[in-house]
Amino acid sequence: MISDSIKEDYRRCSKKPGNISRYIYKMLSNAGFRAVVLYRLGNWFHKRKNYHLAGFMERIIFHTSYCQISTTAEISPGFLIAHPIGLVIGGGTRIGRNCDVRQNVTFGGNFNKVDDKGRSHPWLEDNISVGAGAVIIGPVKIGTNSIIGANSVVTKDVPQNVIVSGIPGKILKERWSDDAQRSL
Repeated sequence: MISDSIKEDYRRCSKKPGNISRYIYKMLSNAGFRAVVLYRLGNWFHKRKNYHLAGFMERIIFHTSYCQISTTAEISPGFLIAHPIGLVIGGGTRIGRNCDVRQNVTFGGNFNKVDDKGRSHPWLEDNISVGAGAVIIGPVKIGTNSIIGANSVVTKDVPQNVIVSGIPGKILKERWSDDAQRSL
């Protein structure tokens, strides 16, 4: 349900318990939370085949938060946008629970390349953190509890519990087991 997703998104970006006035204040004061709430609303319209309002919500996201999030992307609850400027999330992207991204991150297709399941966009599992300026393109899968470093370019699958950095993205090291338990 849309309200449950928004509550979980709010919990990721605020230390205070939520009520309607705090949600509204957070939407007005935090562009990342505003973008997520508007995405949720646009995705709700898209699922109900109201494509005009879904498209309108994409424009509102762009003009109020300076990022592009397709309403056809699948973003699970607990999504946190630390800094929305320059963020691009393409239409076929799937993002798991409790993921966070920073500014100038791009999730997109890679020149019509598709995997054996027909996917052309990235699939991020749960608890992924993506650093500023990272680019994740193509039908790649990023494993649970992984970290993608700033300015990395990822075009191949990433296993779970690793830290990836560089151009092209390479595994630097595995995350410590206690890091995997912490919330990103």
